[in-house]
Amino acid sequence: MGFVASLLIVYGVAGVVLGGAVAIAIGRCLHHRRRSQIAAYARSPSASPGAIREGFALLRGEVGAEDAAPGDAVIAVEIPCGVQAGATLGAWQTRSRAFSLRLPSGAAVRVEPASGRLSLDTTFVPARRGGAPAYVSEVRPGDTIYIAGSVRRELDASAAGKGYRDAAQAWVLRAPTYGSLCVASETVIAHHARRARFHRAWALALGGALAALHLGPFRAFHASVLGAVEPAGGIDIGSAALALFFVGAAALCYRTLAEQTSPWTELRVERSRAT
Repeated sequence: MGFVASLLIVYGVAGVVLGGAVAIAIGRCLHHRRRSQIAAYARSPSASPGAIREGFALLRGEVGAEDAAPGDAVIAVEIPCGVQAGATLGAWQTRSRAFSLRLPSGAAVRVEPASGRLSLDTTFVPARRGGAPAYVSEVRPGDTIYIAGSVRRELDASAAGKGYRDAAQAWVLRAPTYGSLCVASETVIAHHARRARFHRAWALALGGALAALHLGPFRAFHASVLGAVEPAGGIDIGSAALALFFVGAAALCYRTLAEQTSPWTELRVERSRAT
């Protein structure tokens, strides 16, 4: 094979395609790890309030019972559904109010949900609202929840400090700059942890395969490109065919298994057009 064709195979196909698959696997692993790893200060019952740090965090705690009546939800998401055959799901209806989240250590974090920037990654149960069927998910006082967002130190308007030089402050959890404040169930957190391990294993496997491919069959070609040895002109057709098959099979296998083993099903909500 010609030098240019060999260059495209080694660096274009075997490098970019397999390298891209490794990058995707690493990215997905970090994403799911971020969504499943609880902040250290939200895990330990002995953590002091001073251990809380600003920044994105996944917290686990109990919704303060003082924030609302026991039967009044602090967060509620409803998805109305049509009663006629072929009817589409209606617009999501979200209600939320500020509440406190009590961590295992006893420290409290004020949760401030923002309209349009809140998501519930939890189980929705069938219910009836106004006589119509709907799917509902609610967070009530006393519930233990997982919630991910941006932790900040802010002035506490509900508490009085010792003066304008010593204004009371509190830890507040809000939606991150880019994204939503996400409430998740324990089942969803466990799914994220398993997905992080799945993508990590594939990142290691694909990364090892990429290294073996370039340090093995393509090692002499790399040396000729760098001028370490006399130009070889190109790689033999057998190595090229093996590389193309190996790269395609590895990338396809990863994508197929990632889709087949995913615990989530994509749900598309369509709004019916006004007649």
